[in-house]
Amino acid sequence: MTRPRLLLALLSSGIWPLACAPSPDDSMTGELRARVTELRRAVAAEPTTEVTLFERAEVLQEWVDVYSLTGGPVPVNLTLDLTMIRFTGADGHTDWMPPGIEWRWEDTLTGFDRYVEELGIKDDHPGALGGFAWAGSGRATAGEVTTLELHYTAGTRGLEPGGGFLLGRQMMADHGAFQNDDPKAANYVSISSSREGSSFEPHRLPLAGMHGGFFAYRPAPAYRLRGSPLQPGDVVTFTLGDTVGGGPGFRVQTLASDEMLVPFYVDLESRGNFLTPDWEALEVVGRDEVVAVRAVAPSVVAAGEPFTLRVRTEDAFTNRTEAVTPAFTVQLEGADGPLGDSRELPAGGGALQQVEGLSIATGGTYRYRVTSADGGLETLSAPIWVEPEVRRRILWGETHGHTSFAEGQGTPDAFFRYAREDAHLDFVTLSEHDIWLDASEWQTLQEHTRRSNEDGEMIAFLGYEWSAFRSRGGHHNVLFRDAGADLVAMRQADRLPLLYEALRSRHEPQDVLIIPHAHRAGDWTRSDPDLEKMVEIYSMHGSFEWFGNRYLQSGFEIGFVAASDDHRSKPGYAPGSTRGALSQRGGLAAAIAPEKSPDAVFRALRSLSAYATSGERILLEASLNGHPMGTRQPAADRREISARVSGTAPIDRIDVVKNGTVIFHRDFLSSPLASEVTVLVSFESSSEVFGEVVDNPRPYRFWQGTLDVFGARVDAVEPVGLDNPHVDRASIDPERPNRVHFLTNTRGRADTMLVVLSEAGAATRFDFALESTRERGFAQGIRQAQTLPAESFGLQLGEMIDGRIERSFSVGQHTDRIHLQLVDAAGDLDRGIDFTDLEEVADGDYYYVRVVQLDGSRAWSSPFWVGRREVSD
Repeated sequence: MTRPRLLLALLSSGIWPLACAPSPDDSMTGELRARVTELRRAVAAEPTTEVTLFERAEVLQEWVDVYSLTGGPVPVNLTLDLTMIRFTGADGHTDWMPPGIEWRWEDTLTGFDRYVEELGIKDDHPGALGGFAWAGSGRATAGEVTTLELHYTAGTRGLEPGGGFLLGRQMMADHGAFQNDDPKAANYVSISSSREGSSFEPHRLPLAGMHGGFFAYRPAPAYRLRGSPLQPGDVVTFTLGDTVGGGPGFRVQTLASDEMLVPFYVDLESRGNFLTPDWEALEVVGRDEVVAVRAVAPSVVAAGEPFTLRVRTEDAFTNRTEAVTPAFTVQLEGADGPLGDSRELPAGGGALQQVEGLSIATGGTYRYRVTSADGGLETLSAPIWVEPEVRRRILWGETHGHTSFAEGQGTPDAFFRYAREDAHLDFVTLSEHDIWLDASEWQTLQEHTRRSNEDGEMIAFLGYEWSAFRSRGGHHNVLFRDAGADLVAMRQADRLPLLYEALRSRHEPQDVLIIPHAHRAGDWTRSDPDLEKMVEIYSMHGSFEWFGNRYLQSGFEIGFVAASDDHRSKPGYAPGSTRGALSQRGGLAAAIAPEKSPDAVFRALRSLSAYATSGERILLEASLNGHPMGTRQPAADRREISARVSGTAPIDRIDVVKNGTVIFHRDFLSSPLASEVTVLVSFESSSEVFGEVVDNPRPYRFWQGTLDVFGARVDAVEPVGLDNPHVDRASIDPERPNRVHFLTNTRGRADTMLVVLSEAGAATRFDFALESTRERGFAQGIRQAQTLPAESFGLQLGEMIDGRIERSFSVGQHTDRIHLQLVDAAGDLDRGIDFTDLEEVADGDYYYVRVVQLDGSRAWSSPFWVGRREVSD
């Protein structure tokens, strides 16, 4: 039986994490102190009931807001629980819970009293819990298997027999699963005490909430004290990856972080009240290896304008390398090859290097090729458009990302530093979930936003994610022009019309930008035309072009952006995670603005002068009858669409979409069948929602199996569009050289691999054997995840039409595909189209341009409109 992710759900098992921090000077006003004292007295005298809950919750909310500003840790789910209490009926009825999640009213009432007890402990017993500290350097290397020691020093109340520890886990950490029942297995966590006569009994307890199961209980390691009580100052040592019993050690997470927490909760009195002491973060750094190099330059510069190329050297998991970096040659390339003098970066220059003072004298499209001295590493930078006079810049940003302030990992410091130094963003927003934010965290977001804007190198916009369930409007990111703006959280506005109303009452519409997303689907039947200007159609959760079309077909004038929705403090350059719901690389928003300034970028986003990409810096310029993307023009019978594209991989095709349907496409990579040929294999699944019901999208489809090639020789397999090292792979079987093993997962886009053949012909056949898999995802809607059957089939190259053939799979109303295409893998990276729509036209038609690269990467222009609106806002 599933349970909500709230800490309230822990109560039926007697497990209740509480927070404790050093008690500051009393920061409450006399009036609030009196109300808090009365609340504590009332709860001690009579447990909270349906009648008393809501009045008492108002006091607890004020208490928590003030307490958070003292710097003490607030339990991660407390703000969420208080929000949900406000919108639960007196009979325990809720309309905000997702399908299949049980809400236990008795847990709510008992849990409320536990929260009051928690803050009472904070007032009465400062220093009671002691704290944790790492032995040694407090650093570990990403992906290594090692042994780490964590020390707990008992606080002023010691620890009574029967009390003990409960070990949670950060949601976004992909380290080994902690366990305490098998010393011979990996990730074994042992415990020892400095107090003679005390010992600990390992056992397991069910844990829900942010550090347990999210929607259901998860068994978690626990330790019960036996024998002598611990005295203040006694030390308990936890050994993560203890090898004494024969275990191999503890596997560290693969992504670098400044704040990997090992969240041990402490029960002081054998009452089942697991409290939260101060935790010390473990720093995880990159590996001692150089696997890849990446280069980033401004997208648009004037001829002769000085600019800087930034070079980042990476390990296998896209972390900054900790290895000694090799020497690199930096060479400018134009359409016809290398140009001008090269630059040198010396060996040992570090993971982050800059080539300053570059300039290009002549207009055109250019890229920089960065090559290591031994030739083993090479990359081509994203394209640069050089123009005689710059009329507009293409600036890259992140509008949706998270840290440990929500159900993520890492600090705001790390978030903004990564945006600036690693992703090289022009603008960024840290949009934490409002339901997790306390007053101190909102204040921290404001401070970081102000500080990040000080030097003008990177623009930061204050923002948050209004996190309503689908029945109340779905998730919407809210961005502000002003870093001092007010938070309008769910607890103040619990339905979408109320959010619009509250934001209008506190801010001028031109200073607000709302961006709904599809993961917890925004309600595409409602929109505020003055506030809601953009829709997020791509993130790590999947590709949701259909979501943008739903808004457009409802008559709303919106543009397209993409984002990461990364939860690991990696904005703007977020690799796919091990979690099935966040499998693909994060997207990017491109703002087309006359200059790089906060006002110019904010105006560009609000005026729909922006577009979306799947994470690559694909340059896109499009017009309809001479008008730029995001504009509406007078009625016209003739519609001429032009697009210019510079990609990061060969351009496969450019599509023109009209009113949600492709009316024109041009293919660029088609190749005839020959003895030596390259076949692009694409795996694509639908993520759409069908019908009139506003619902969350279909989860990821996993594609796993083998491909056997008959009638040709497989010379190589290149996983050009399989970019998640955790869940994507394609390799040749070492014992059967014509067999390819593959694994990938898709949600609304195509993942691709190249199969290079020799001795091929019309009789060459690709035989696929797909294993049975189950859809995986998060925030499922009315349609639940399905198990997909195993299937075997063949596709013959001689049966291709125009160099293409595919197999379709019906999954209810969804259509998935495996597609084969003969391609020139060395095709051009720069393309364009000119197209005139001569078909039947009508007032209110909308158009947009979609670009698809060889590696499956995509870009989408914001729409154009011709004629009047069909539906009034």
